[in-house]
Amino acid sequence: MSVAAMYSRIGRALLVATALLATAAFGADAASSGVKVAFTDSSAAGLAATKRVAITSVMVSFQASVGGDKTNTSGMFAMKTDTSTSLMMSDFDPALLSAIADDIYAQLKSEFQADGFEVVPEATVLASPGYQKLIAAAGIADHAKFANFDGDVMLVSASSLKPYLPYVAEGGVYNYPRKSNIKGWISGMGMSSSTAGGPSASSLGKIYELPGLEVALAKELNAHVVKASYVVTLGSAKSATTGRFTNTSHHVGTAYAQVGLRAEQSRIAFRTPDGKAKGQSVARTKPAPAKDGDVVIALAEPLLGGTDFITVNEPREKTKGFMGLGGGADVQIFFDASINDPVAYRTELVGLAKLAQHDMLALAKQ
Repeated sequence: MSVAAMYSRIGRALLVATALLATAAFGADAASSGVKVAFTDSSAAGLAATKRVAITSVMVSFQASVGGDKTNTSGMFAMKTDTSTSLMMSDFDPALLSAIADDIYAQLKSEFQADGFEVVPEATVLASPGYQKLIAAAGIADHAKFANFDGDVMLVSASSLKPYLPYVAEGGVYNYPRKSNIKGWISGMGMSSSTAGGPSASSLGKIYELPGLEVALAKELNAHVVKASYVVTLGSAKSATTGRFTNTSHHVGTAYAQVGLRAEQSRIAFRTPDGKAKGQSVARTKPAPAKDGDVVIALAEPLLGGTDFITVNEPREKTKGFMGLGGGADVQIFFDASINDPVAYRTELVGLAKLAQHDMLALAKQ
């Protein structure tokens, strides 16, 4: 086990121990895992009208690629050249990802019930006219390939729920493509999923009626409509280009893989029966916390897990062709990653989600 992985596990063990000690000393209601969470422009007061919740979406976004670029501009006589480095996991086991999403969904229901919320039966939610109308307007394919501000992503829903994404004004620029690192992951135009029935940047902008449909469903069921979103991080990739006072450049790429949950975008959103039917809004010029509900609770800091569940292969390099043909940086470095222990990966990730859920819902019941 790597040193980083060892310390990561020690940290999580301390979080669990803290929660157990708090429970023993003050009772279950006071227990906290120590995860930093915060309301996004809202408060628990918005949930006071009812203790009923209807879960309509549990979406786990598995980051499939991340990348970093670096241009050498140091020195008067340095040749301007650039390097790009990508860390990619393009081969996922669909059954594993579905199992993780289903485990997280089951945990979420249990956590709500433990905190005194009444969870509307799933069958009631799925059969309701309001839910059917919502899915008709906004539903997408499960296991859809898409991209976000960080890179490529695989969108996976709890298997018994139909996946859908927030309206773009509420999700913000983080939630639609900026660039793709994996060839063929998104369409050639760069703004649409390559999966049949998957989302596109334009489709997210067309579901402007979604907030109103969720409010209507909340009224129909006399419950807060709940969407839980988790962005599973892959790690990081960095580039360096050197060659001061010379026309010879040295291109370097490094990559580090670590499972975790991304801050701000990993959240639980509540749409209330008396909520704002026209929806919320977030910044459209830079990544910002999503506000796809009247009350939203998100991770305030990243929640990091282990490193020893993912293998990173030796890098591959590609050089831009003659006269710049082929596109991309002058030197492109690719690291391919894969999950080497699916059971441990699943256990780790579901455990991280449980820690996050516990403290998010602790805020919700205040």
